[in-house]
Amino acid sequence: MFRNLTSSYMPARRETLLAALEAELGSAYLLRTDLSVQYVNEGFKRFARENGAPGLERGWESNLPITAYFQPPLGDLFKAKLFRVLDRGVAWNHSYECSSRGIYRKFNMHVQATAEGDGLIVVHSLSVEAAFADVPAETEALASLYTDARGLIVQCCSCGRVLQPTCETWHWAPGLVGAGRRNVSHGICSTCDVQYYG
Repeated sequence: MFRNLTSSYMPARRETLLAALEAELGSAYLLRTDLSVQYVNEGFKRFARENGAPGLERGWESNLPITAYFQPPLGDLFKAKLFRVLDRGVAWNHSYECSSRGIYRKFNMHVQATAEGDGLIVVHSLSVEAAFADVPAETEALASLYTDARGLIVQCCSCGRVLQPTCETWHWAPGLVGAGRRNVSHGICSTCDVQYYG
Protein backbone atom coordinates (compact mmCIF):
# COMPACT_ATOMS: atom_id res chain seq x y z
CA MET A 1 0.00 0.00 0.00
CA PHE A 2 2.71 2.54 0.94
CA ARG A 3 5.37 1.68 -1.64
CA ASN A 4 5.72 5.39 -2.39
CA LEU A 5 3.84 8.03 -0.45
CA THR A 6 3.73 10.29 -3.48
CA SER A 7 2.23 7.67 -5.80
CA SER A 8 -1.43 7.56 -6.76
CA TYR A 9 -1.83 4.01 -5.44
CA MET A 10 -4.99 3.92 -3.29
CA PRO A 11 -4.76 7.64 -2.32
CA ALA A 12 -7.98 7.73 -0.25
CA ARG A 13 -6.94 4.80 1.93
CA ARG A 14 -3.41 6.21 2.29
CA GLU A 15 -4.66 9.64 3.30
CA THR A 16 -7.03 8.09 5.83
CA LEU A 17 -4.24 6.01 7.38
CA LEU A 18 -1.81 8.93 7.52
CA ALA A 19 -4.47 11.10 9.17
CA ALA A 20 -5.13 8.35 11.73
CA LEU A 21 -1.40 8.04 12.49
CA GLU A 22 -1.06 11.80 12.90
CA ALA A 23 -3.96 11.76 15.37
CA GLU A 24 -2.10 9.25 17.58
CA LEU A 25 -0.72 10.89 20.74
CA GLY A 26 2.17 8.46 20.90
CA SER A 27 4.86 7.59 18.42
CA ALA A 28 3.54 5.98 15.23
CA TYR A 29 5.26 5.10 11.98
CA LEU A 30 5.15 3.02 8.81
CA LEU A 31 7.87 0.54 7.88
CA ARG A 32 8.65 -0.83 4.43
CA THR A 33 9.11 -4.59 3.94
CA ASP A 34 12.88 -4.13 4.45
CA LEU A 35 12.01 -2.52 7.85
CA SER A 36 13.22 0.92 6.80
CA VAL A 37 11.07 3.77 8.04
CA GLN A 38 8.75 5.22 5.43
CA TYR A 39 6.78 7.71 7.52
CA VAL A 40 6.73 9.03 11.09
CA ASN A 41 4.02 11.02 12.85
CA GLU A 42 4.47 14.18 14.90
CA GLY A 43 4.36 12.06 18.10
CA PHE A 44 7.54 10.28 16.93
CA LYS A 45 9.28 13.60 16.27
CA ARG A 46 8.14 15.03 19.63
CA PHE A 47 9.41 11.92 21.46
CA ALA A 48 12.79 12.31 19.72
CA ARG A 49 13.05 15.99 20.73
CA GLU A 50 11.96 15.39 24.33
CA ASN A 51 14.39 12.50 24.81
CA GLY A 52 17.58 14.14 23.60
CA ALA A 53 17.58 12.80 20.02
CA PRO A 54 16.40 15.73 17.88
CA GLY A 55 18.40 14.33 14.95
CA LEU A 56 15.85 11.51 14.65
CA GLU A 57 13.22 14.02 13.58
CA ARG A 58 14.70 13.70 10.11
CA GLY A 59 17.36 11.02 10.63
CA TRP A 60 14.82 8.26 10.05
CA GLU A 61 14.99 9.06 6.33
CA SER A 62 18.37 7.28 6.09
CA ASN A 63 16.71 4.08 4.74
CA LEU A 64 18.37 1.99 7.45
CA PRO A 65 16.14 -0.71 8.95
CA ILE A 66 14.63 0.49 12.21
CA THR A 67 16.35 -2.37 14.02
CA ALA A 68 19.73 -0.71 13.29
CA TYR A 69 18.89 1.78 16.05
CA PHE A 70 18.61 -0.97 18.72
CA GLN A 71 21.53 -2.30 20.75
CA PRO A 72 22.31 -6.02 20.36
CA PRO A 73 20.62 -8.42 20.93
CA LEU A 74 17.43 -6.34 20.67
CA GLY A 75 17.91 -5.54 16.99
CA ASP A 76 17.92 -9.21 16.02
CA LEU A 77 15.00 -10.03 18.30
CA PHE A 78 12.81 -7.23 16.98
CA LYS A 79 13.82 -7.99 13.41
CA ALA A 80 12.57 -11.57 13.80
CA LYS A 81 9.29 -10.41 15.38
CA LEU A 82 8.66 -7.76 12.71
CA PHE A 83 9.37 -10.16 9.84
CA ARG A 84 7.03 -12.67 11.49
CA VAL A 85 4.23 -10.10 11.37
CA LEU A 86 4.97 -9.51 7.67
CA ASP A 87 5.14 -13.23 6.88
CA ARG A 88 2.07 -14.32 8.83
CA GLY A 89 -0.04 -11.17 8.75
CA VAL A 90 -0.75 -11.59 12.48
CA ALA A 91 -0.44 -8.49 14.69
CA TRP A 92 2.09 -8.40 17.54
CA ASN A 93 1.89 -6.48 20.83
CA HIS A 94 4.82 -5.82 23.12
CA SER A 95 4.73 -4.05 26.51
CA TYR A 96 7.86 -2.31 27.69
CA GLU A 97 9.00 0.17 30.30
CA CYS A 98 10.52 3.53 29.39
CA SER A 99 10.77 5.40 32.69
CA SER A 100 12.55 8.60 33.54
CA ARG A 101 14.15 9.53 36.82
CA GLY A 102 10.92 10.43 38.61
CA ILE A 103 8.17 8.96 36.43
CA TYR A 104 7.38 5.29 35.84
CA ARG A 105 6.06 4.77 32.29
CA LYS A 106 4.92 1.62 30.57
CA PHE A 107 4.13 1.55 26.85
CA ASN A 108 2.52 -0.91 24.49
CA MET A 109 3.85 -1.32 20.96
CA HIS A 110 1.28 -2.62 18.46
CA VAL A 111 2.58 -3.86 15.10
CA GLN A 112 0.38 -4.96 12.22
CA ALA A 113 0.83 -5.47 8.50
CA THR A 114 -0.69 -2.94 6.12
CA ALA A 115 -3.88 -4.10 4.42
CA GLU A 116 -1.89 -5.01 1.31
CA GLY A 117 0.92 -6.69 3.30
CA ASP A 118 3.59 -4.45 1.81
CA GLY A 119 4.68 -2.83 5.07
CA LEU A 120 4.05 -2.49 8.80
CA ILE A 121 2.11 -0.03 10.92
CA VAL A 122 3.70 0.53 14.34
CA VAL A 123 1.99 2.46 17.15
CA HIS A 124 3.43 3.06 20.64
CA SER A 125 0.80 3.91 23.29
CA LEU A 126 1.34 4.99 26.88
CA SER A 127 -0.41 2.49 29.14
CA VAL A 128 0.81 3.49 32.64
CA GLU A 129 2.35 6.68 34.02
CA ALA A 130 2.97 7.26 37.72
CA ALA A 131 5.44 9.16 39.90
CA PHE A 132 7.97 7.14 41.87
CA ALA A 133 7.42 7.53 45.61
CA ASP A 134 11.02 8.30 46.57
CA VAL A 135 13.59 8.44 43.83
CA PRO A 136 17.13 8.51 45.24
CA ALA A 137 19.29 11.45 44.28
CA GLU A 138 21.68 10.70 41.45
CA THR A 139 25.38 10.95 42.16
CA GLU A 140 28.26 10.81 39.72
CA ALA A 141 29.91 8.15 41.89
CA LEU A 142 26.87 5.92 41.44
CA ALA A 143 26.77 6.66 37.71
CA SER A 144 30.41 5.61 37.29
CA LEU A 145 29.58 2.15 38.72
CA TYR A 146 27.02 1.62 35.95
CA THR A 147 28.89 3.19 33.01
CA ASP A 148 30.41 0.64 30.62
CA ALA A 149 33.64 0.89 28.61
CA ARG A 150 31.78 2.72 25.82
CA GLY A 151 30.62 5.40 28.26
CA LEU A 152 27.01 4.14 28.24
CA ILE A 153 24.59 3.25 30.99
CA VAL A 154 22.61 0.26 29.70
CA GLN A 155 19.00 -0.11 30.83
CA CYS A 156 16.89 -3.23 30.18
CA CYS A 157 14.16 -2.17 27.75
CA SER A 158 11.69 -4.52 29.41
CA CYS A 159 12.07 -4.35 33.19
CA GLY A 160 13.98 -1.05 33.44
CA ARG A 161 16.88 -2.34 35.53
CA VAL A 162 20.38 -1.01 34.85
CA LEU A 163 23.43 -3.16 34.05
CA GLN A 164 26.45 -3.01 36.34
CA PRO A 165 29.09 -3.92 33.75
CA THR A 166 31.87 -5.04 36.09
CA CYS A 167 29.85 -7.96 37.43
CA GLU A 168 27.22 -8.31 34.67
CA THR A 169 24.30 -7.90 37.10
CA TRP A 170 21.15 -5.82 36.71
CA HIS A 171 19.85 -3.44 39.39
CA TRP A 172 16.93 -1.05 39.82
CA ALA A 173 18.50 2.42 39.70
CA PRO A 174 15.94 4.88 38.24
CA GLY A 175 18.05 7.90 39.19
CA LEU A 176 20.60 6.90 36.54
CA VAL A 177 18.20 7.28 33.61
CA GLY A 178 16.86 10.72 34.41
CA ALA A 179 16.10 13.56 32.08
CA GLY A 180 19.15 15.25 30.65
CA ARG A 181 21.42 12.19 30.80
CA ARG A 182 22.36 11.46 27.21
CA ASN A 183 24.52 8.36 27.70
CA VAL A 184 21.64 5.93 28.42
CA SER A 185 21.21 3.08 25.97
CA HIS A 186 18.99 0.01 25.99
CA GLY A 187 19.69 -3.68 26.12
CA ILE A 188 17.90 -6.64 27.61
CA CYS A 189 18.66 -8.51 30.81
CA SER A 190 18.94 -12.29 30.65
CA THR A 191 15.75 -12.78 32.68
CA CYS A 192 13.62 -10.69 30.33
CA ASP A 193 15.36 -12.23 27.34
CA VAL A 194 14.26 -15.70 28.44
CA GLN A 195 10.83 -14.52 29.58
CA TYR A 196 9.84 -12.64 26.45
CA TYR A 197 11.97 -14.09 23.67
CA GLY A 198 12.63 -17.66 24.78
